[in-house]
Amino acid sequence: MSKVIGIAAEGPTDYLVLKTVIDTITGEDNRFLALQPEPDMMGRYGNGWKGVWKWCKENSSLEKIMDEIQPKIDVIIVQMDGDVVRKEKEVHCQCDSTDCEEKGKVFPLYCQKAKEGCGVVLPCQDHLDCIDDTMNHGNKVLRKALDISENSRIIITIPCDSTDAWIVAAYDDYENVEQIIDPWKNIIAKSKYYHDVRVRGDKKNTVTYSAFMPELSERWKIVANKCESAKLFETNIKRIFEM
Repeated sequence: MSKVIGIAAEGPTDYLVLKTVIDTITGEDNRFLALQPEPDMMGRYGNGWKGVWKWCKENSSLEKIMDEIQPKIDVIIVQMDGDVVRKEKEVHCQCDSTDCEEKGKVFPLYCQKAKEGCGVVLPCQDHLDCIDDTMNHGNKVLRKALDISENSRIIITIPCDSTDAWIVAAYDDYENVEQIIDPWKNIIAKSKYYHDVRVRGDKKNTVTYSAFMPELSERWKIVANKCESAKLFETNIKRIFEM
């Protein structure tokens, strides 16, 4: 049975990928609501990973009122790319190795020391350089902001290094595809065409990404076998749909 699914994502191309993948996994034509970013991408929380994290922080009671929202939302998907854990200091503010007098007192994105005098050192010494650790840390950061339970109807997904890796996994046979840094820049947009799809410059857009969706859907099982983050996302979707 189809569901009403809200999506809080970094941007419109991520939203498009998640919609395609969810319908592929469930075999349903679900109804999707774009919760974040807002249509103009410059709304209350802004776009990108910071917008997602702020949205989570400001909606920490969301799980308790999901059934009261109209239209009723059955599932909410929250997406943040794994590259954020790799390169952004703010998501490591609460790590044991971080030494800062503001630790635990200020939401990291609102902390002035994040720009100057930040105590975070990257790579973070509390995390191993592996996909599982990246996903676990990203999940922990957003779960804390949302204040949700383990069996929540809010699903957090941390594609590694980004949702672009899922596209590359559908088209190419790279080893350790989730460990490729910035697959959009270094693979997809490296030339004018990517597997006969015209790539217009180095900026991602929904027109280009729409052309990738049929292949992503057709080869999703292959993508899930190659990518730990994709497989975990599939498992969580099936749990919600009780498949």
